[in-house]
Amino acid sequence: MQAPAIHGTKDGGPAAFAPMTMFYRMNYLLLLTALGGLSGCLEPNSLTTETDASSSSSGDDTTSSSSSSTTDESSTSSAESTDSPTTGLVLPVCGDGVLDNNEGCDDGGANGSAAACTPECEPNVCGDGHPFAGQEECDAGAQNADDAACTASCKAATCGDGHLLADVEVCDDAVNDGSYNSCSADCMARAPHCGDGVLEVDKEECDDPEDPACLSSCMLARSCLVIHESDPTLESGPRTIYPLDPMTPIEVFCDMETDGGGYTFLKVDVDSPMNDLPYPATKAETICAEYGMHLFIPRSAAHLVGAYGVAIVDNIAPVGGGIKGSSADYLQILGIYPVVVGKSCLGKPLTPRACDEWAASDGAAWYVSDVVKNVSEPDPDSTCQGCSMLYTWNPDGTVKNYKALFGSGGSSLRFLCDVGDKLPAI
Repeated sequence: MQAPAIHGTKDGGPAAFAPMTMFYRMNYLLLLTALGGLSGCLEPNSLTTETDASSSSSGDDTTSSSSSSTTDESSTSSAESTDSPTTGLVLPVCGDGVLDNNEGCDDGGANGSAAACTPECEPNVCGDGHPFAGQEECDAGAQNADDAACTASCKAATCGDGHLLADVEVCDDAVNDGSYNSCSADCMARAPHCGDGVLEVDKEECDDPEDPACLSSCMLARSCLVIHESDPTLESGPRTIYPLDPMTPIEVFCDMETDGGGYTFLKVDVDSPMNDLPYPATKAETICAEYGMHLFIPRSAAHLVGAYGVAIVDNIAPVGGGIKGSSADYLQILGIYPVVVGKSCLGKPLTPRACDEWAASDGAAWYVSDVVKNVSEPDPDSTCQGCSMLYTWNPDGTVKNYKALFGSGGSSLRFLCDVGDKLPAI
């Protein structure tokens, strides 16, 4: 076939391609005719008359639509079957022996309430309600408690386990040997103890909650230290103690803070016509002894500052006949004495480490100053055994000066007494 001539405009516009377009249309129609004939040869029974084709084409759209719908549903059904069990796909389940993302364990047929892996595919732990064989004695789930039949540790409650079983046991301290402050062997009663109203002579000083001298620890309130040990929450302030006997109350000031707490202070004022003045340290000791105490001995720098604070404030009424409740004079004499007669500790700080030639009346710790305040003291000439010095004080509670006096030593109208059972930690 001779190719058609191509005519176009000079500028190559649409007119140039019109004959070409007609050419391709003719060839396309010829190709369709040929293919139609070939189809008829390959599938003779598929040939239809023009009427049949027309009828099929002109029939209602229901048949066509139905066919199309069937095809779409079939396609959809096929797609959905991918996630359906009918496709043969095995879905993850607890108990199949395969550990899935939402499982803590899966031992397949070995899963069980008493096994390491529970029926819920979770590790068997105390508190889940599954008693783990060989590991837990019991497991009541949320009902587990130390006062219940199954404890918080999944142990069966028993007498002697240290847990008081509610409504069953009276006492269970895990000792249960019937000894003082323990429990009976069957957990049905307490052994003798503080607060039972029965005095255990070798264990208690008292056992009477109605007795003001008897503390909750069943100890007599003999000092501020005993009171502090019975109840460490108590604050500093006036307290009643019984250093002589339960029938003789004495009002003192208790320091419940310094050096851990427990220092006792009794104020004595002898400024009265009824007293034979003066009162040097040795005579003051006799007055303190009448109250079951001794002349005040500062045990540490902090104790000394604390004592000064007590002395200069009206906090407790003094004993001894005088009425002055506050004065630095309460620290003019102390229970610290020279060990030997004669010169001693000249120009040395007044502490046991620097001056071992002076000592507290009870031989325990003492403190006046770790700085020399008077280089010519203690008494350079005639310090007498048993004589104490006279002290003056700075407003901050530190010693200002000290001086030994001839004869009986320093004396004062006022002084402090102390039980002496409280010592600072070394």
